[in-house]
Amino acid sequence: MNKIALVVDDASYIREDIKDILEEQGYKVYEASDGLEAVEMYKKVSPSVVTMDINMPRMHGLKAAQIITDFDKEAKIMICSTMVMFPNYMKMGKEAGAKAFLSKPFNEVEFMNEFSKLFS
Repeated sequence: MNKIALVVDDASYIREDIKDILEEQGYKVYEASDGLEAVEMYKKVSPSVVTMDINMPRMHGLKAAQIITDFDKEAKIMICSTMVMFPNYMKMGKEAGAKAFLSKPFNEVEFMNEFSKLFS
């Protein structure tokens, strides 16, 4: 498996935190700061995993997840957002193709526990 990750969040410090965790796991990490950039980057680098925020400028994460899933039915997307605590957002995330959900803030153990669901 190619260990390429795409980390999508409009907050650079969140992207940096996730990037650090994934690089420790051997991933080459690409970053995007909004959903539109995420869709373009996904098509360019074909990542094996994506972490996606929901509330972002230009295109929100649920729309970006849907476009990515329509483009690649096998996409492994984990939503990382404060919005996950609201059940309707988790439902919409599942409908958009996300396979794992993590509420911010999180620690490395919580991240890896949820991240592992992408492969089960």
